[in-house]
Amino acid sequence: MSRFAKAVLIDTGFWYALYDPRDRYHAQAVSREDTLQSADVLLPWPCLYETFNTRFANNRLASQRFEIFLRQPHVLRISDEPYRDAALEAAFDASVRGERSLALVDMVIRLILDDVTVRKHGILTFNPGDFADLCQKHQIEMI
Repeated sequence: MSRFAKAVLIDTGFWYALYDPRDRYHAQAVSREDTLQSADVLLPWPCLYETFNTRFANNRLASQRFEIFLRQPHVLRISDEPYRDAALEAAFDASVRGERSLALVDMVIRLILDDVTVRKHGILTFNPGDFADLCQKHQIEMI
């Protein structure tokens, strides 16, 4: 059951920016941090893998804050299993056709954005170009 009226998908770059004061988007991430407590937060598993890398794991304060956040009941982890194969195919297809290349995790996010069975109202990202077309198509707010 949802705790909030809105659900927001969070891209990996937000976490890096929020927990690293040296990140060029840090101030923007901090200014958007209230979104984390005013909406259901959707975290695709690939974003968790990408975020919690060795450098992040070695940052004890960031790791502790992230763990506390992840344990909140309005944080929902999204399995990539329904999207994996299609995301991989889309990544290869884009590469072969010479289209803009996106990371596999971004392909998964795109498929989640395009999935009408997943309740979402916004995406918090610092790479709007990767997702703008689908956000416009489905009237998903870019935060």
